[in-house]
Amino acid sequence: MKNMIKILVSQIIVVLFVISCQKTDDDSDQYDISYQSINKEFVWIRDVQMLKESDDEISVHIDSILSGLIDEEFISTGSKNFDLDADLNADVAFEIIDLNKYNPNGLPSSFDSLAARVIPITMQILDNSTYGYPDALEPDDMIAGQGFWSDRTSVLGTFLNAGQFQGNGDRYLGFRFSSSEGFNYGWIKIYCSLHNDTLRIIEYAYNRIAGSNIYAGQKE
Repeated sequence: MKNMIKILVSQIIVVLFVISCQKTDDDSDQYDISYQSINKEFVWIRDVQMLKESDDEISVHIDSILSGLIDEEFISTGSKNFDLDADLNADVAFEIIDLNKYNPNGLPSSFDSLAARVIPITMQILDNSTYGYPDALEPDDMIAGQGFWSDRTSVLGTFLNAGQFQGNGDRYLGFRFSSSEGFNYGWIKIYCSLHNDTLRIIEYAYNRIAGSNIYAGQKE
């Protein structure tokens, strides 16, 4: 009987050890957070007169295309790059584009013709849709190794409310980039308007400790 108890105790200890190891690998709670405020806003002005009167870089860019001063394949705000880990290399870019270029016959009048997009450059973004519509995370959602990670250009908001960020207020985009020690996980706080004509990149943070998780909105 005593031998039986010893065996059971040994088995329980082994099971607890395995669970503990799995938690360390998949749900690490070591934190060394790098945080940065951005507050960069992309606004697509629809009124031509307002466009001409505005001197912000996006309005000037679009007005130059419409006026024929810039020969572009399609009208967009132009992509804005961000270097998240201060290594002098762009990690991600954002833009708003006009989808009419891809629809020569025009879109139905009930559709918004704009799309807000994220372009991963040296990182991956969390996209459990697997179709190019990244997860719009809420505060305190955990960002770790679990889930589907993508490095392709993806849509934050577009017509028929296909994007998960569109019209949902402030949400978090999960991202990760690789280092020599593994993946560093982080988030970018984003606002995308209902009609995709305003895209605000508010702030971001990532965990400097490779392999460790971070929670959406976590700053320390």
